[in-house]
Amino acid sequence: PKSATCRSSGSLRRGCCQQRQLLEQKPMDAATSEAFEAFSSSPDKTITAPLLEMIQEMATSGQSRLEWAQLKQLIAAKIQQVCTEYYEVTKDVNQSGESYDTILKRLMTLLEEFPNAPFTAQRLCELLLDPHRIYTTSTRKLMNALEKLLTVSSTVPAMQIAPGKAGSYQAAAEYDLGKLAAGEIGGTTSLEVDGTSPMDVET
Repeated sequence: PKSATCRSSGSLRRGCCQQRQLLEQKPMDAATSEAFEAFSSSPDKTITAPLLEMIQEMATSGQSRLEWAQLKQLIAAKIQQVCTEYYEVTKDVNQSGESYDTILKRLMTLLEEFPNAPFTAQRLCELLLDPHRIYTTSTRKLMNALEKLLTVSSTVPAMQIAPGKAGSYQAAAEYDLGKLAAGEIGGTTSLEVDGTSPMDVET
C-alpha cells in the first residue's frame, strides 16, 4: 500500500504542516504530573479536571505538557468514555454488521499502534471534547469519524512516514486514507483534517 504524503496543495498538506508546527511538548508542572500519576494508578481511568485540560490544550493549541505515551492514555480513556455515553443512548452500531465492542477494540488498537502522535491528534481531541456539535446521537457515525482520524500513518513532530505494520489495522486502511486525502470517503461529506469542512454532519 502507498504511504501517506504531505500533498503539494490542498487541505491535507495544510493540516500536516500546521500540526508539525504546533505539536510541541511543553514542560509538565508538578500538579499535572501528580494528576497523571493518579490517573495511571486508577483502575477506572477517571479523567479529572487537570487532565481534561491537557486534552483541551491539545485541541486548541496542538501542544501538550504530556509525552505522547501519556497523552495517548488520556485519549484512549476519553474515547472509551464518549463512545460509552453515545452507545447507552443510541445502539445503531450493529447496522454496519460489526458489534460495538469489536469497533471499540479496533479504535483502541489503532491508537495504540502510533509510536508518535498522528498528525490528526489535534482534530481528534477537538472531536472528543465536543462530539455532539457534529454527531447529535449516532454512535455509528461518531465511531466512524474516530476511525477515520486514526487510520493515518503520518506522525508529528518529525512528520516521518511510518508505514503500517503488516497485518495491522493501519496497513489495511491505507486505501481509505488515500480516499480521505482526495475527499472521496464513501461518497459522503469529506473529512478535512484541518477542520475547514464538517465531518459527515448529522442532521
